[in-house]
Amino acid sequence: MSKTRNVVKHLKIEVALKERKCHANSKHTIKAGEKHLAEYDDSGARQNVCMQCAPKVLDTAQKHIRDLRGAIEK
Repeated sequence: MSKTRNVVKHLKIEVALKERKCHANSKHTIKAGEKHLAEYDDSGARQNVCMQCAPKVLDTAQKHIRDLRGAIEK
């Protein structure tokens, strides 16, 4: 059996080294030393999401995976 790939490999929890903006809500900031969700694209560019917005982003990702699973099971 082949190895199962990690489809969420571009999502990580990181600690900000300096203040950053939240890409999910521009009114939110991520202060240095705070944990945040980091999403990397294929080029290595990162978008930062504060811990307040991270659950909503993860919920959306979970819905996409649920929809894909539903399409496979049809």
